[in-house]
Amino acid sequence: MIDVWGVFSNSLWILGLAVLLAVWSYASYEAGRRKQRIRHVTHEFGYALALNAGMALFLAGMATTEDRWWARVLWIVIGLGVIAESVWRIIQHRKGAAPSTDERQ
Repeated sequence: MIDVWGVFSNSLWILGLAVLLAVWSYASYEAGRRKQRIRHVTHEFGYALALNAGMALFLAGMATTEDRWWARVLWIVIGLGVIAESVWRIIQHRKGAAPSTDERQ
């Protein structure tokens, strides 16, 4: 009999690492094409959110496969930190994209 929960749990962290690898690979390509450091490319809004999504999937997989309660709590806290950082980035991006009151007049 297949352990469905085990397959789901392990697929989360594997998918998370796959997303991280794909985003890093494409960011590396873009950095080479633009002749920039990869750090500058990964700090862009879209790349940063994709990296955070991959990290959140990885941390969710780690939390669901963990047996010790304290380690599971630690993975969840780190995951909530990643989610909070993503929300902060979205808020900052929207503030920067919103027209100021001077521009509307």
